[in-house]
Amino acid sequence: MPKIIAVIIELVILVCGLWVLTFLSTFLHEFGHAIGYMIAAGDRHWKIRVGFGKRILKTKRLTVKLVPLDGYFTPLEKGKINTRAKLIAILSGGPIVSLILVIGLAFLNFGGITFNSEVITPEAIEFFINAAFFINLFILIMSLIPAHYFLGEIKGLETDGLQIINAFKNK
Repeated sequence: MPKIIAVIIELVILVCGLWVLTFLSTFLHEFGHAIGYMIAAGDRHWKIRVGFGKRILKTKRLTVKLVPLDGYFTPLEKGKINTRAKLIAILSGGPIVSLILVIGLAFLNFGGITFNSEVITPEAIEFFINAAFFINLFILIMSLIPAHYFLGEIKGLETDGLQIINAFKNK
């Protein structure tokens, strides 16, 4: 019986760990858009939504929903995005942050670094670093493919890549 309880605890930790990694990866991607907006527009009034489904947290700038598989950045003053360069800077912010995360996690993953902890086994740490790498790689690829999203509350909206292409096309 104690072995079953240990397996259940490990599964709960696994699921919670993957949820946190997915949330953080999505949040950081969307915060990259916010950084691009703050630099390009000089404005700090924006909101980020991470996930879809049941809302579990809402603050002035952040809404977190149960399933963190999509995200959305919204500037509160869209009139400040008045040039193509500003739009491209904002759209590029998320993929740039995701790329930085992928490169950093690849270095941790493949750089021969070992982690020792008295609480978590090195294999578990390696697993979560690998998971974070692939989650961020997935977010990066999905955001750059010129297509429409197919899941969540952003279903049907254009990906960052398609919006960037359209911004270059429109004069």
